[in-house]
Amino acid sequence: MSRVPFLTIALSASTMATVLPAAAALHSTRTAFFFAQPLFELKALLPNLRTRHQTCNFSPSLSLRRFSSLRQRNLSPMAMSDAAPTAEATGTPLPSQNILQRGPTVVSERKETPFQRFDTLSTALGGSGKAKMVWKSLREGKDPWTNEEEVTPHARQTLLTNFEPLPLVSMGSKASCGTTKMLVRLADGLEVEAVVIPHEGRPTAQSVVEPRTTLCVSSQVGCNRGCAFCATGKMGFVRNLSVHEILSQVFLAHRCIKEKGLPPLHNVVFMGMGEPLNNVHSVAEAVRILTDDNCFRISPSKVTVSSVGPSPELIRATADVRAMLAWSVHAADDSLRKQLVPTTKHSMTLLRDTYLDVLKARTRGMSVFMVAVTLINGVNDSEEHAEQLVQLMQPLRDAGIKLCVDLIPYNDIGAAGTFGLAGGVQFTRTQPDRVNAFQKVVRSYGLTCFVRVTRGDDEGAACGQLVTTAGKLRRKRQAAQGGEAAQE
Repeated sequence: MSRVPFLTIALSASTMATVLPAAAALHSTRTAFFFAQPLFELKALLPNLRTRHQTCNFSPSLSLRRFSSLRQRNLSPMAMSDAAPTAEATGTPLPSQNILQRGPTVVSERKETPFQRFDTLSTALGGSGKAKMVWKSLREGKDPWTNEEEVTPHARQTLLTNFEPLPLVSMGSKASCGTTKMLVRLADGLEVEAVVIPHEGRPTAQSVVEPRTTLCVSSQVGCNRGCAFCATGKMGFVRNLSVHEILSQVFLAHRCIKEKGLPPLHNVVFMGMGEPLNNVHSVAEAVRILTDDNCFRISPSKVTVSSVGPSPELIRATADVRAMLAWSVHAADDSLRKQLVPTTKHSMTLLRDTYLDVLKARTRGMSVFMVAVTLINGVNDSEEHAEQLVQLMQPLRDAGIKLCVDLIPYNDIGAAGTFGLAGGVQFTRTQPDRVNAFQKVVRSYGLTCFVRVTRGDDEGAACGQLVTTAGKLRRKRQAAQGGEAAQE
């Protein structure tokens, strides 16, 4: 193998040295953008090519045309040739994600995010007063870049010059129940979904629950857990979200609430696209800022991080996460669990015991543990399955951990519902009588057990339905508009 296989990419090093400065000079003009951009990124790749060729099976015959093609699809050419990581992801971006993560922007040092801890933002903006202005604006759903009434010109100019802009909502849809799904476009052109769920006030035996809003946030583009009943799992894993991208969803929710006159944001749940523990570093920092009194001011008891529990190591990493924990169990039996969550590598008892260790080290108020089960008709919804779940949870009960079992009727995701089980079983929603029977068994052992009310399923915004299919939503709307026009 030649020591310089990557010089066959189409441009020699000497040609690059000649062309790149000229392209750079033109880069600021709109006409040269699409020409200069791939060259800048190719230059950024060159110092790493020989090393990566030895470890990533990178094709030496990659042409510049092929590079540009991948670039237009917001993909790193290395990501196209890298094998899936063999170790559990821990939130540290893979080598192929470090280079082209920002997509259409120039590859350079990442700008700062306004979603920083208060003291850090104060330093970056030149004073705590400016940081207070910016955080007040973010909490109120007002863009601090353009909020002339509450943010000083100096702070706005600093934001414009040194800080990453906020992602935009490229599309939104509202379900009949009032649930709003936001399609959030990131800087590199990729998209994630966040769901704003308003709740009406209701009386309880102890008090009256005030109207409130819950936000379901995404932590990754796609997901590598491969849950057989989940549309996001069908997507596969694309990349982790940064703290900036996670918390931008919270800002956009505040803005949505403000514009639509919804109840105030009360709960934030990491139950959107992605496996939070496979991006645990960014999720932990996002939670810290969410719950900071100087930042988003959400109570730690109102933030929930939900996970399938990829590994004992990643479960232990939640020890310092200032949020409630939820475990997506789906089946207590190891064999059935492996079919529903094909990436399961550890026994349910080992994962349970690891969660128990983490929960025992927490304060009583933060040790409440939610256990979620997506009920699929004839698959995991029998009374025997309920008994198995109760037995799996028994050691946590013996340790005094307060448990809450959350039963989630399966939400249709189409053909993907057959994925994962032998014989091609078509997934359908469990019938209400079977849900009630399952709940009755769990409650008979003294456990708190609720059936989650399905929200947003008519707009693909319910649990398990999140997937970035903007084209599908557009076609649905166009078909509806066409039908209305035909009726007229």
